[in-house]
Amino acid sequence: MKNTLALALLLLFIIPLKSFAFDKEGHSIAASIAKKHLSKKASKNISKYLNNHDIVYYASWMDYLGYVTKSGYCNEWFDHCVPVNENFEYAEKAFPGDALLATETAIERLKDGKYKELDDSTVFLLIKHLVHFLPDMHCPSHVIYTFRPSNYVVTVDGKNINFHTVWDGMINLGPHKYSVSEWVEVLNYFTKEEQAQMIKGTPRDWVHENAKDCIVAYEIVPEGKEVEDPQRYQGSVILEKQIMRAGLRLALVLNTIFEK
Repeated sequence: MKNTLALALLLLFIIPLKSFAFDKEGHSIAASIAKKHLSKKASKNISKYLNNHDIVYYASWMDYLGYVTKSGYCNEWFDHCVPVNENFEYAEKAFPGDALLATETAIERLKDGKYKELDDSTVFLLIKHLVHFLPDMHCPSHVIYTFRPSNYVVTVDGKNINFHTVWDGMINLGPHKYSVSEWVEVLNYFTKEEQAQMIKGTPRDWVHENAKDCIVAYEIVPEGKEVEDPQRYQGSVILEKQIMRAGLRLALVLNTIFEK
């Protein structure tokens, strides 16, 4: 088991890849969905910390500036992925720091009105952690299955691209080319009942659900193959649901914290 885990993590890091879960557009869509579902009170309280911007503005902040020491925002390091075991349960401590740990840490420090006791810059940082890391753990390639390799090379439009990067940008590889605002409206095809189901549970429950649903990503984008139109469409459908889940769940967490 240890050898399998070591191989999975080795493959994750030796193949060149972007660190972005989803791409910038995917993160912006998830944050825009969350913004749309924020309560007025939560939105007002959050806005006090965001320097006249909104959560969408900071959707990809952790990919670009999150650990620049001179920025003053370099706390503990978190990976943008989340590990799971063969039962699709969170594999705690599989590697140092992960997206679920970042999410749970931020929630714990902010919840029950505790954010009011923190300095503004710390609240600002923790909001950015939630806005980025919570959606991150919904991207299929950011669910790291510790019992199998989690990255490999495939071909897209004649170019060799790794599995991780394909899924980061799958929203743009499918048949639809929408703007961020158009995607937010299009994703309303999920019924109210489906949306209500999406937000049930805890972040750990969400990791388990994501892991069960996202392992099909390896069948859609198989190793060493050309990613063709049927796979792109299937991948787009999977990612649409994952982005919707991410946005609604982010809104739920932010509302729960900042309505107090």
